[in-house]
Amino acid sequence: MPNEIRCPSCGASVRLKQGEMSTSCPYCDSSIVAPDKTPDLSDLPDGGNGAPAPGVFPGGVTVTTVDPAAAGRSCRRVALSMGIMMFALTGSLVFFLTKSSGVVEHVVDQVTLHGGRIDGSGTMEEPEQGFGGKGTGPGLFTDASCIGVDAQGHIFVGERETGRIQIFDGEGTYVSQWTFGTPDNRWLGSMAVSRAGTVYIITGSDLFVYDGMTGDSLGMLDHPDGWGFDDVTTGPDGSVLSSWYKNRDDIIRFDRNGSMDLLIREAISGQSGDSELSTQVAVDGLGNIFAFGEFNGSIFKFTADGRFQTRFGSEGDRPGQFTSPSCIAADNQGNLWVSDWGRLMVFDGTGLFLGSFDPEVYINDMVIGDGDILYGLTSEECVVTIDLSEYLDGI
Repeated sequence: MPNEIRCPSCGASVRLKQGEMSTSCPYCDSSIVAPDKTPDLSDLPDGGNGAPAPGVFPGGVTVTTVDPAAAGRSCRRVALSMGIMMFALTGSLVFFLTKSSGVVEHVVDQVTLHGGRIDGSGTMEEPEQGFGGKGTGPGLFTDASCIGVDAQGHIFVGERETGRIQIFDGEGTYVSQWTFGTPDNRWLGSMAVSRAGTVYIITGSDLFVYDGMTGDSLGMLDHPDGWGFDDVTTGPDGSVLSSWYKNRDDIIRFDRNGSMDLLIREAISGQSGDSELSTQVAVDGLGNIFAFGEFNGSIFKFTADGRFQTRFGSEGDRPGQFTSPSCIAADNQGNLWVSDWGRLMVFDGTGLFLGSFDPEVYINDMVIGDGDILYGLTSEECVVTIDLSEYLDGI
C-alpha cells in the first residue's frame, strides 16, 4: 500500500509507493527521501534459535519462516542462471579473441539459433536449425539482404553490394553461386524467386530476369514510363508484382510470360492523400495484393484486379501497430506477416490483427514457401526456417 508523507518544502501530502526510497513532490518538485523505517527486531517475541517468532506485529513488521530446502533450491536456480550467463560471456570473449587473432572467420554451419517452433501462447518450443554466417566463402554471406525459394525447395540468398546469388538445397547445403550485373552496377535493391526458379532482381531501379540455377540473363521487365522499380515479389501462379516510383507510386504486375496485365497508378498516395516514396509488396494465394507504404506507415490491400479494399496497421505502441517493419510476406491462407523490430506479426485478409510472437532472431527479409514454412534472413546473416502453421493452429 502507498504511504503518505509530508513534503518538507511545501507541506503537501505526497504518496510514496511501497519499496520506494525517494520521490519528488508533484506540487513544488522538491526531492523527498523516505524516512528511515527500519524495524527494531530486538523487541519482537523470540521464535527460538535467536530468531523472531513468525507473525505480524505493530508498525507493520511481518516475520515469516523460510523452508531451508526451498531456500537451497532458490540459490541453486540463481547459481545456475549465473553459470549460464558466465558461459555465454565466456563464449563471446573466446569468439572475439579468436576473430581478432584472424584464426577463424565466424563460420556457422548448421548452427542452432535462437528460433523455434511456436506453441499457442506465442512462445518458442525448441530451437530451429540455421545455416550461413558472415564470410566470403561458399555458404557464407557478406551483407546478405534478400532471400527467395522455389517449388523444389532451393533457397536463394542475394548479397547487397557484391551481386552474388548463392543457392542452397532444402537442408541448407551449398549448391552453387553466380553473380549478376557488371562491376559498377551490382547493387541489389530487391529480389524474388518464382516457383519455377526464375530470379527477378532490381538493380539501378531496373528489373532484370535470370535463370535461377545458371545465372543466365533472360532479359528485363519494363514499366511504361521506364526505370523506377523499388520492390519485387512473385505470385503462386508465376506472376511478378513490383512497386515503382518516379514522381508517383505505382504497383505493376506482369504475367508469367512477362506481359504487363495490371497497373495501379498512385496506389498508396491515391488512397491516403500523402506521398509515398518506398513501398514493399506481397501477394497471397488468391492474387490479392498487399503494399506497405513506409512513409504512410500502413498496409494497403487491393484485390487481384487492382481494386482498393482496405487500409490497416499504423505506427504506435498498441497491439497491431508497428514499430519499424523490415519486410512483409503473405501465406497461402491469405494472412499477411510482418517482421517488425524483432517480432513477427500476423493479420488476416481483412486487416484484423491476429497476434504476434518473438522468434528471438531479427528477420530482415523473408519469404513463405509451401506448407507455410517461413524462410528468414537474420541480422546475423544466417538463414532460419519457422513453421508458421504451429503458430496459426494456436490462434
